[in-house]
Amino acid sequence: MKTVKYMVLLSIIIAFTSSCKKNNPVDDSEQPEKPIVENPNTKLGETYILGAKAKAIVYSKKSLITGYNEILVAFYDSINGSPLSSGKLTVTPIMDMGTMTHSAPVENSDAQADENGYFKSNVVFTMPGTASEWSLKLHFINNKNGLQGNGSIGVSVAASSPSKLINTTLSADSSRKIFISLLQPAAPEVGINNFEITVHQKSTMMDFPAVSDYTFEIEPEMPSMGHGSPNNVNPVYTGNGHYVGKVNYTMTGLWYIRLKIYKNGTLISNDQYFEMTLN
Repeated sequence: MKTVKYMVLLSIIIAFTSSCKKNNPVDDSEQPEKPIVENPNTKLGETYILGAKAKAIVYSKKSLITGYNEILVAFYDSINGSPLSSGKLTVTPIMDMGTMTHSAPVENSDAQADENGYFKSNVVFTMPGTASEWSLKLHFINNKNGLQGNGSIGVSVAASSPSKLINTTLSADSSRKIFISLLQPAAPEVGINNFEITVHQKSTMMDFPAVSDYTFEIEPEMPSMGHGSPNNVNPVYTGNGHYVGKVNYTMTGLWYIRLKIYKNGTLISNDQYFEMTLN
């Protein structure tokens, strides 16, 4: 008899517990954020996008340096932590020098998140600086709720070595201060390598449009051996300030990639170069 009473009591407890679970579903807003995909990149920081009910986590392909940098931003709903893949991101780099502020060249995409859930932007940092000097201002339009807002993170930028940025005013084109950034080859090897640069000019302290009216010739030189290399392809303009060609390295060691710059068919500079060492 005791056994029967015990079984009845146990059934009542199980039924009551099951009923409580059904009537008290887990609040999604208390669930932890889930990463969009496993991310091997460098985390730069995170911020809430006030006004858009979103949280941004900002990454880069590598530590930030002077020159061209790829920025990846993952957005999450700040209420329940679910990933956001529909919207528009605008990044504005800001350097605060105390007595003045300025921006830098930036490529913002109108596209939404990529297949891995990341929004992308590319920034050409024009000088090194600490996280109290450089910041990334983020403006995000959240298509999930129709809201938009702003956030900001401080970032540290180191000087690239060897330099991947030419920051100059050409004497024959003194109306422009230009920034030439080296994108490829990122890991040069003996043989034919892709060669890619971007060119921007300083229009105002906050505006750095792409330059499309230059023509380039490249001349690789190995200074220790006193020779160049054959089979190079001069970079041609492909849009948005990008110029793409090929460079050929015939052996390991230190190389210069010398640039001849033309405007309207006239040579305006032949003393700019990038340095590379092949191991």
